[in-house]
Amino acid sequence: MTKSLSAQARPAEPATVRQVTIQDVARAAAVSRQTVSNVLNGSGRVGAAARARVLAAVAALGYHPHHGARSLRSRRTRQLAYVMPHVQLLPGNYIMQQFLQSLAAACARQSYSLVIVVPEGDPGDEMRRLIASRSVDAFLLSELQQDDARVKLLAEARMPFACFGRTGPALPQNWVDIDNRGAVAAAVGHLLARGFRRIAFVGYQTLSYWDADRVAGFRDGLAAGGHSADQASLLLVDDTNARTKIRSLLSAGRPELRPDAVVTSSDRLAGVVYSVAAELRLRIGQDLGVTGFDGSAAAALMNPRLTTVAIPVDDIARRLVARALRQLDHGPDQEPGELVPATLRLGESTGGSAPTWKRFQDSAPPAGAPAADRRVTIADVAADAGVGVGTVSRVLNGSDQVRESTMRAVLDSIDRLGYRPSHAAAALVRGTPRTVALIVAHVTRPSAVVRVASALAVLEEQGYDAIVYNVDSPAERDRHLEALLPTHRADGILAICLPLSRGQLGQFARAGVAVVSVDAANPGVPQTIVDDTAGGRLATEHLVALGHRRIGFVGDTPYRRPPAGLGFTSSADRQRGYHQALAAAGIDAEDGLIRLGAHDTATAAEHAARLLKSPDPPSAIFAASDTQAIGVLAAADRLGVAVPGELSVVGFDDIESATFLDLSTVHQPLARSGTEGARRLCALLRGERVRPLRQELPIELMARGSSARAPR
Repeated sequence: MTKSLSAQARPAEPATVRQVTIQDVARAAAVSRQTVSNVLNGSGRVGAAARARVLAAVAALGYHPHHGARSLRSRRTRQLAYVMPHVQLLPGNYIMQQFLQSLAAACARQSYSLVIVVPEGDPGDEMRRLIASRSVDAFLLSELQQDDARVKLLAEARMPFACFGRTGPALPQNWVDIDNRGAVAAAVGHLLARGFRRIAFVGYQTLSYWDADRVAGFRDGLAAGGHSADQASLLLVDDTNARTKIRSLLSAGRPELRPDAVVTSSDRLAGVVYSVAAELRLRIGQDLGVTGFDGSAAAALMNPRLTTVAIPVDDIARRLVARALRQLDHGPDQEPGELVPATLRLGESTGGSAPTWKRFQDSAPPAGAPAADRRVTIADVAADAGVGVGTVSRVLNGSDQVRESTMRAVLDSIDRLGYRPSHAAAALVRGTPRTVALIVAHVTRPSAVVRVASALAVLEEQGYDAIVYNVDSPAERDRHLEALLPTHRADGILAICLPLSRGQLGQFARAGVAVVSVDAANPGVPQTIVDDTAGGRLATEHLVALGHRRIGFVGDTPYRRPPAGLGFTSSADRQRGYHQALAAAGIDAEDGLIRLGAHDTATAAEHAARLLKSPDPPSAIFAASDTQAIGVLAAADRLGVAVPGELSVVGFDDIESATFLDLSTVHQPLARSGTEGARRLCALLRGERVRPLRQELPIELMARGSSARAPR
């Protein structure tokens, strides 16, 4: 573990250079320190001339305010910025998408929103803009390099930040990471203890330190066991050649020349090893030991279960957010970086047996305000203040060409009338970046993160910043929605998997905020959806065609309609399709075959276990989501029920793990839905008419290995 920067020699600086202080700015601008503070924090009343002098002095001296100390004296934005590399938008990067889910959840637990920035070019440009505009309280980074320019920028700006991944010794040590090297060494040691001797390594060919650490850990593990790493096969691949190279590795002519175990640097690569081994008729756990790295949910459902290094992403996200917020309260971080232990989760792939596993309140308008059924305009403010519209515009844009008395009259009118400028129009006039709020129900669900990732890619391409709000309850939804209106933080809102009431939608319509919905039928706004009822029919018809008559259903407990509840209907709609398909086939639906509960893998596994242990168990189960289908598979595995020999399972969504697990499922275009929703919102923000309002995307049954003909 490296020491903190305070305990190391800092880069040498000329003796004459010192940090510019707020007093230096005050002296240069011929004002008081308090006036400088008022200008920087947007508080108090400062004359236009004085304000101009302060800003000129700040620019000339290169003054960077201490953000941690400033937050103690001023209102925080309650936003954290996550600078997300493009690689994390790739569908296959599921561990970092899981980290994004965990990060959003950790922020929400601290009542913070996550501003996700996906820079197209130099990330420093976007970061400097966020720092200068004081849009966020702190930054969160990942995909770190040892000499990371982003870390240097934040350190020089004295901006609170925390990193997932280590920084070099000359940089601040505000990081949390796992011991990649030690974790792989432990995996090698485990294989040696199980009697494997010809151990190979398969990893990704990158310049990232973590991949290099995993290679080093492989060598360490062999050396610790008295084996020469020079004699071992070490294979570095990319996604285009992984399968070919792994097949070549495992196709040695004589068994004694072939590796008897493979350590991989990701569960995804382990999945490729499994597939190639099956083609070569090699038995995993017997002829070939395999370990992975990530600890994905799919690892526990591979057959046999995969021994894997589990990355504790929830714990890492919690530590990162806590570390960043601690700097806001206590100033610069003087603590060393944190190494979080990674656990080797055992499965049968290494031989032997292993343990099995948010409402709007209609507030009264201020006295003297226009009627509540129309939005206050800039003309209303001008008329109330007795000035022209151009004068109001100059005040709003910070022009110094307005007298102090006039500016005071305009500001008083704005306060009295409750005027909120059109953020979108102002952004176009100023040429500054625009903002879209993504309000996402349960962003930790795999289907939600795919939609968010694809929407973010479109918004970034169109020049929008994105604020992601996670919603896990009606109270949380209401808090986020109410916060958006008075501050007018966003040009538009993309509601993902979140039904809204007519009252909630009406609030945004009156405020002039564009709203588009994805995966929820919200009245009167553009919506991108699928026909969940048809999907339920499709899944059930597939099972009926295979001869199944006793078909179970595992889904969600019904939700109350908004605003009292979150109002999700997808599971209920899919259940309706299930009933329709059974009726069309002349099969009576049995209440005893239907289990509803919380939307998670563990609950689904419990419900499936009850069904499978009943006196007359179903021969097939349709789960309302792939997440729940994975729970069904886990229950069958624990009870020794063969899939698909004794039980067929069909899910809904077609998340990446479904392919990994050979799960039959109803495919809905998750990525396309996020893309279409974001594109339609951008069209609204350009003033275009979006038609049709209801955009229905196609669904398709993906028949894979988890469903087969009913047993006789």
